[in-house]
Amino acid sequence: MPLLGILDIVVAVFFAVHALRTGRSMFWLLVLLMFPFLGSLIYFFAEFLPDLRHSNTGRKSARAVKALVDPNRALREAQFAFERTPTVDNRARLAEALLARGDVEAAIEHYAACASGPYAKDAKFRRGLARAQIAGGRHAEAARTLQALFDDSPEEANGEAALWLAQACAEAGDEAGALAAFERALQTFNTTETRCAYGLYLARVGRDAQARPLLESVLHDARTGTDYSRSQNRDAIEQARAALKTLEARG
Repeated sequence: MPLLGILDIVVAVFFAVHALRTGRSMFWLLVLLMFPFLGSLIYFFAEFLPDLRHSNTGRKSARAVKALVDPNRALREAQFAFERTPTVDNRARLAEALLARGDVEAAIEHYAACASGPYAKDAKFRRGLARAQIAGGRHAEAARTLQALFDDSPEEANGEAALWLAQACAEAGDEAGALAAFERALQTFNTTETRCAYGLYLARVGRDAQARPLLESVLHDARTGTDYSRSQNRDAIEQARAALKTLEARG
């Protein structure tokens, strides 16, 4: 069978599997199997492409392509918007674009300006400032920013921000603060990432008995979870697996 014919069949089978998994009409299976090339072409434009555009994967791919073609576009547009209308929201947009481009110090400067004056207690700007401070290695400053935010707005002491505080305290060398923050993060943001980060920290400070069950729970979830979950948490899973091997070697 010519190579092109084999490729037509492979593509048709791929789309047939997609149709089955996504609950499409059985009509599509008939079209794909009876007319491999033409059927695949029709299915791609009628079903697969619109589905891809509205999926997380499709959106991420589109953003990646845009970033590759014009990597400075977001920063350029944010800079223009701020120069044209220097509002606090446009400054925050510029800070985010700078952070994404790796210009951390400039991002910190802009976020600090946002989180001052009448917006000194604005949660959105303080969270942005804390992220930029963490990215810039200013962990003690980030911990102070987050703790002040949580003191003023207790409802903010959950989700990713709770984990940021724990990690900032850990990197700043504040063991008591890190342990307390990790426990709070575990209660409000009990994700694979949180359990892995907490387990790694406990292992780092010599609390192996406490670290082991957290790291083992990460691998348990990897075994029993979905492919998507494993893909999203790949780094945490690998870190937990390596950490457990180190703990076993230590006895």
